[in-house]
Amino acid sequence: MGVKEGDFLFKLEGFSSYPYPLALTFLSEEGHTILKVNQAFLTTFGLKSEPVSQTLERVLGYFSFSPGLSLFPYEGAFYYSITLSLDEGRHLHILIRDRELFKFHQWYHTDRLMSLGKLAGEISHELKNPLSGILLYAEMLKDEIPSGSKAREFVDKIIELARRCRIISKTLLDFGKPDAEKKEWIDLNQVILKVYNFLVDYHIFREIKFEMKLDPKLPPFYASQTQMEQVMLNLFINAAEAMKGKGKIYVETQAKPDRIIIVVEDTGPGIPPEVLPFIFDPFFTTKEGKEGSGLGLAICANIIKHHGGTITAYNSPKGGAGFQIKLTLPTREALRSDVF
Repeated sequence: MGVKEGDFLFKLEGFSSYPYPLALTFLSEEGHTILKVNQAFLTTFGLKSEPVSQTLERVLGYFSFSPGLSLFPYEGAFYYSITLSLDEGRHLHILIRDRELFKFHQWYHTDRLMSLGKLAGEISHELKNPLSGILLYAEMLKDEIPSGSKAREFVDKIIELARRCRIISKTLLDFGKPDAEKKEWIDLNQVILKVYNFLVDYHIFREIKFEMKLDPKLPPFYASQTQMEQVMLNLFINAAEAMKGKGKIYVETQAKPDRIIIVVEDTGPGIPPEVLPFIFDPFFTTKEGKEGSGLGLAICANIIKHHGGTITAYNSPKGGAGFQIKLTLPTREALRSDVF
């Protein structure tokens, strides 16, 4: 059986340039007869030409390419075979060196990331005008409401939420270039308190207790205030959702001679060990169904990175997830280069 012209597999871009060895086979009495392989297959296994019509078992000396994940040796190394069942007795085999397996997840999502980058620009553009309209009419409505009225407080919330939506939209658009945001000297303690006051009335936070230990000697930090608010917003919301709206969020800031440290911990179920290596990957989410996009922590990591810092995730000894942000205090040279 040959590969028919127009087969869906060969309409997929990237088959030939896929970074891991691929083999398309047809299951026959002799074994998995090779229909096509990519260049990575030839390079990895030292072949000069496609072993078409030979069996995968003969070429690689392995006899159990059953659907699913399996491990096999080849010339002193171990490889994983991810075998997918296609139609009409065909199989697609993705062959990955054992030490490369954890990188597979990152490459797998590259096309999604590129597609979303394009989509984000379109969405951001479409949201810009409606959000501006909401802000305009909300400000006009606010002028018609007497000071001290409860309704005026509600309108203030509408304005703040609309501005937040605009910031989130712009942050997604600037995912790869957050340095474009204006930087200024800010008080990170006040950033944390502002985000807390903004969220505290939301239903998911009504049964959550915040415990804060904010260092009064925290020095000003040169950063984009809206981006730092975005980081704290994502961390607080993630913690609340992990605890399903019941528990405690612990927030601490520390002033060190050359850096600022921010710690956010919760009393939720913690982070599964197998998830930790991917927690900041774009599109990686442990939320069920369509609840999470997997972008929140990726955006946080990108913002912190472009502010010269690092963010790490861990499981607290007391239980629950923890995040530690380390922000290096800028030198005079760094500030001078930022201006120019």
